[in-house]
Amino acid sequence: MENIPATLWIAACAHRLRQRWHTVDALELEDVARTLRRDARLRAMLPDEAANDWLRPLTEAWAPASVASSRQLPSGQPPISP
Repeated sequence: MENIPATLWIAACAHRLRQRWHTVDALELEDVARTLRRDARLRAMLPDEAANDWLRPLTEAWAPASVASSRQLPSGQPPISP
């Protein structure tokens, strides 16, 4: 969000990225967060939301098949709740 100071936004975003990528150097994650903040769409979000939005393609690609299939039938329709 625009009203959060840049340094705080970057630190919070890097912290969220660190929760996902434990093995990546913290300074590299700060660089990634700094780059994300340059994007006006992401900068308008809270830091956690921006990090989650940016991570979404990665987390969806690595979702276990059982989780993905439980959300959707082969026809592409969502399953009927019991």
